Amino acid sequence: MRKLNPNLPRKRIVREPSCACCPGCGGALRAMGEDHEEMLDLVAQAWQVIETVRPKYSCRTCDKIIQAPAPAKAIARGKLSYAALAHIMMAKWGYHLPYYRQIQMMAAKGVDIERSTLARSAGYAAALLDPIYNRLREIGRTRTKLHTDDTRLPILAPGTGTTHKGTLWVYVADDRNSGSQEPPIAWYRATMGRAGESVMTELAGFAGTLQADGFTGYVAAVHMSPCWPLPIVN
Repeated sequence: MRKLNPNLPRKRIVREPSCACCPGCGGALRAMGEDHEEMLDLVAQAWQVIETVRPKYSCRTCDKIIQAPAPAKAIARGKLSYAALAHIMMAKWGYHLPYYRQIQMMAAKGVDIERSTLARSAGYAAALLDPIYNRLREIGRTRTKLHTDDTRLPILAPGTGTTHKGTLWVYVADDRNSGSQEPPIAWYRATMGRAGESVMTELAGFAGTLQADGFTGYVAAVHMSPCWPLPIVN
């Protein structure tokens, strides 16, 4: 096994002998070194309930009611914290864990929640992330070079019992290997098809160099654009 990451948190455990003197003759002990080994451990994930209590007070003079404001919530009247929402979203789209598997894993830890609740909450969370996503796209389209690629993505077709062949596109601006000091940017776009028009729509206003493979949709999109140079074909 390769060396463990030195940046991981570490818990140091020192195992001293059971006696403070020599078990053979009773003589005093002196340090002469130590053996050291590392073992990868897992701290179990734990769900908890945050109970927020806001006491009410009344003024003895004017009877005005005084109370601390309620904390901000990701979803109004929702039961999921920001951290819980981030975990559910990452599990679903980062690690491809469907909701029914997530609720099974949560149930094993004592959390009773419905799949519809996770799906609805993820929709609200996506709306909260929209401004960040749109800002990334806006900044990315001002760069002088973009890398793009696509992969086929099965999308459920409700009512048919089958899936539709969609496409997941990735757009990356990262020139650090060429000495650029600009921070890298990446964003994704899912579409129902794989037409070059999807690239045109996504990169409207982009006037730099598009680096892509030989997919004809990229070439068609570039030829349709009055401002793009030809892409660099890998």
